[in-house]
Amino acid sequence: MEKRSKGSIPSWNNAVFPGSGWWAPLVFKDMSTPTAPPVFRTASGQYLTRPRREERGGAPVGESPLPRSAPRYRVIDVLRGFAVCGILLVNIGDITHLGWDAPVTTNAPSTAAAALHYLVSTRFVPIFAFMFGMSLKFVADSASRRGASPWTVVGRRLIALLAIGVLHSLVYPGEVLKVYAVVGLLVLPVVLKAPRWLVAVLAVTGTIASFAWVGSSVINVPPLFLLGAAAAAYGLPARLEHPDRRLVLATAAAAALTIPAVYAQTYDIDGDPRYGYFGGIAGGVQAMLYICLIALACSSPIRKPVIAFFEPLGKMALTCYVSASFIVAAIGSALHWASSRDLRPLLAVAVLVLVVQSVVARLWLRGFRYGPLEWVWRCLTWWTLVDLRQGVCQERHTDAIRPREGR
Repeated sequence: MEKRSKGSIPSWNNAVFPGSGWWAPLVFKDMSTPTAPPVFRTASGQYLTRPRREERGGAPVGESPLPRSAPRYRVIDVLRGFAVCGILLVNIGDITHLGWDAPVTTNAPSTAAAALHYLVSTRFVPIFAFMFGMSLKFVADSASRRGASPWTVVGRRLIALLAIGVLHSLVYPGEVLKVYAVVGLLVLPVVLKAPRWLVAVLAVTGTIASFAWVGSSVINVPPLFLLGAAAAAYGLPARLEHPDRRLVLATAAAAALTIPAVYAQTYDIDGDPRYGYFGGIAGGVQAMLYICLIALACSSPIRKPVIAFFEPLGKMALTCYVSASFIVAAIGSALHWASSRDLRPLLAVAVLVLVVQSVVARLWLRGFRYGPLEWVWRCLTWWTLVDLRQGVCQERHTDAIRPREGR
């Protein structure tokens, strides 16, 4: 796509229309004839042509393709970073083998353990899976805009993730990347070929049924992937960027459902909700509440500290997720946490690691466009050497192009 300098308007059939006054959008609005491609205006005021066959992944002969950069939604990065934080808080005990060599006790869970069970465990994995489903749709749409096959691009991306997960499992056998890669390949035909209304129906019914059947389990992952893909297809990320009263009502409804769900969790025999039926249901409900609260926070007076902390973690989520496992595993081994059952030092170390990662990620992103693992993953996804330097190709602002309505 050819970008004209400010003050100029694109031309078709060798006809040049000078000037860029107030009338320009009105003139070009009605010029969608078979020989005149549609026009949209970017955030910087430039007028760009849109290929007529973009939905089929190609551009008409003689026209340049769409810009290759996709909209980036800040609230999605914040939510992804928020999920990374919660997952580390839950996983650090397993990564460091907490209590594996300690004698078995029948004492009641500590305050730290109770807080973890009712506020964190099973609450963040659904968010992470939901975000991953969105990313499947984002990458598929990006491949179509580039004229590439979504099957090839997304499939290659998932296979690369499987390889990263296999390497990560050397330090943390319970990691989720392998599961996400395999499940992603299984649901990919639905994401790419089914109409969005059908994806939404399968996602909602499957999510409710899976939680109602076994609580928190790996069978929640496929419908959560579809739920994220459907949400992306219906433009939810753009709506979360600019929330209205509907999000406030959704937050109130999720909060009302969370109260009885958390109360029911107290009846689980095992205190850890990962192994309890009601705890899993409470986790799914509370995950919805957390998504709504974070989206509202990103548009509230407290948005600056929230965005400042979570956004860098979200932009480098894969790097932070994997590197945190190596860091805390080394610390746990050095401090012999396998012979202890005290959760408090683990949570303190997890918080410290996340703070350091947020700061380092922010500094890294000042000079580079992607985190280290994100860059490797992106190169493998597109099968090309992507420039890592910052400023080479900036992401488009979310209001640069109006979201396309799907089926």
